[in-house]
Amino acid sequence: MIPITNFDFLVGKWSVLNKRLKERMKGATEWVEFTAEMETKKIFNGLIVMDEMKTNHFGENFNGLSIRMLNPDTNEWKIYWADTYHLDQMLQEQVVGKFENGTGEFFGKDIFEGKEVPLRFSWKKETENTAQWEQAYYDVQKKEWETNWIMIFTAIES
Repeated sequence: MIPITNFDFLVGKWSVLNKRLKERMKGATEWVEFTAEMETKKIFNGLIVMDEMKTNHFGENFNGLSIRMLNPDTNEWKIYWADTYHLDQMLQEQVVGKFENGTGEFFGKDIFEGKEVPLRFSWKKETENTAQWEQAYYDVQKKEWETNWIMIFTAIES
């Protein structure tokens, strides 16, 4: 069995700088920045890594929850998301993928402006105390990925 270490780097408390593209899929270059805090834990003997993110950017006391579940036979992770803004859409499976050569690539689909679009998450451990996540939509007309959200994680000393 493959060792369960893929998301180990994310365990702990983080300060998160979010950069969200102001307009998606329109060739925009203006980013909106906001901060958040996140805490990540391993459960189920490391087969599940979950975190809770908190920010006031989307309204008072916005919380987001990611649950990452590992299939140890394939070394693939399924990532689920829920947040307090979309309570009717709890724990939506977003992406599936794995880590190779230090980078995690995860693919799925999202609904944007009423249409289904291909979705990609990328994870990288930047330094001992930093990590980065990116979300991108695939523009089928341009045949290219547009990164629309970047999160830069900095470890918080406990």
